[in-house]
Amino acid sequence: MKNIRFENLTVQNCTRSGVSVWGASGVKVIHCDFSDNGASVVPGAGFHHNLHLSHVDNCEVQNSRFDTSPWGNGINLTFARNVIITGNEAARNQLSGIRCTESENVQVINNLTEGNDASGISFDTQMDGLRKITVKDNLAQNNGAYGIYIGKAEEALVEGNTTIANYFAFDVILRKN
Repeated sequence: MKNIRFENLTVQNCTRSGVSVWGASGVKVIHCDFSDNGASVVPGAGFHHNLHLSHVDNCEVQNSRFDTSPWGNGINLTFARNVIITGNEAARNQLSGIRCTESENVQVINNLTEGNDASGISFDTQMDGLRKITVKDNLAQNNGAYGIYIGKAEEALVEGNTTIANYFAFDVILRKN
């Protein structure tokens, strides 16, 4: 699939992920509200999110809202390349506001993540980790774990972020080559 555009779209109260895109390039999510999606149904809690992007390339997520997923993340990004996530709100989700794993060239810039039960922004590892990530000018506050967590990343730029009243203030773990 190529050149998929979601603009000014509201998706709420879905039992599974609100929107799930797999194996696509040229995905754009602009001025959307994907909230209250992702219940604890098969295969279980933590597998359904407000926005789930997997194996995507050249993706932009901007100026949108991803709030109150009862069992998932606001944005869940896996095995992706060339992604920009900017100007969004990801709040009050059961897991993290923005979660990314096993991806390359991902920029998370100028987002608000607050009141999530896990971390505000989480770059974690399932296998090989992350490459070329930028986490810049975000506000992460009142989250249940880290404001911003980065684990096993190669080539990470982290600057200008504000973390307030998170359980753990800030944690960066960088993989050594």
